[in-house]
Amino acid sequence: MRRTWALAALVVAAASLTACTQVQAIAPVGGTHLEEVRYAGIDVLQSAKIEILTAPVCTRATDGGVSCTGETLTKETITVSSPASAKTTLIVKVGDTTLYDGDLQPVLDKAAGK
Repeated sequence: MRRTWALAALVVAAASLTACTQVQAIAPVGGTHLEEVRYAGIDVLQSAKIEILTAPVCTRATDGGVSCTGETLTKETITVSSPASAKTTLIVKVGDTTLYDGDLQPVLDKAAGK
């Protein structure tokens, strides 16, 4: 009987940890420009089937531009940016290859199923 309860407790604990991880990975419906750029960049990378080792980490410049860097499994640099001069623009590169250079909103809309 003790084994059954111990096993049940272990299963519940494991399930709750998995649920927490999945909930944390869900992007919010709205967010700051920095968050939108990051989420859109990750969407572009996933659509291109890029295997990500380090997800892009983003910073906002004092002029409002956003730049993010990460790394692929093959150790190529991922860069995601939205320049201050064109905040509706998203640029996603892996190494020297540009995966996306265009409007930010359609990427967010596609990910949202719109």
